[in-house]
Amino acid sequence: MRFCKVLLNGDVLFEKARLMESFFERLSGLMFKKEIGCDALVFKDCSSIHSFFCVIPFNALFIGKNGKILNHFSNVPRNKILPPVFNTKILIEYLGEPVSFLGDDTVEIIETKEAK
Repeated sequence: MRFCKVLLNGDVLFEKARLMESFFERLSGLMFKKEIGCDALVFKDCSSIHSFFCVIPFNALFIGKNGKILNHFSNVPRNKILPPVFNTKILIEYLGEPVSFLGDDTVEIIETKEAK
């Protein structure tokens, strides 16, 4: 497993976010999970998601080129298909309270050492 930090305008937004890289990690995401063992899940090149088989609501943050926030879905309920967000380079799924964003905010991903 690999982890990263997620920065919002240079400040730490998520200290420990898991990079979802393998086919199975990307396929399963938040399905059947009540906890994720980290602050967020980070998917590269993922522009469309659903909440089938998700047992708790989650938030989805779509990031484009240069770290610009393209869209943010708050408290996504079960059994929903979200519309695709074109030009997404990074998707961040997280649990809990939605984070507030401004139109000119930028997000940066900093990879950390691999966890054992």
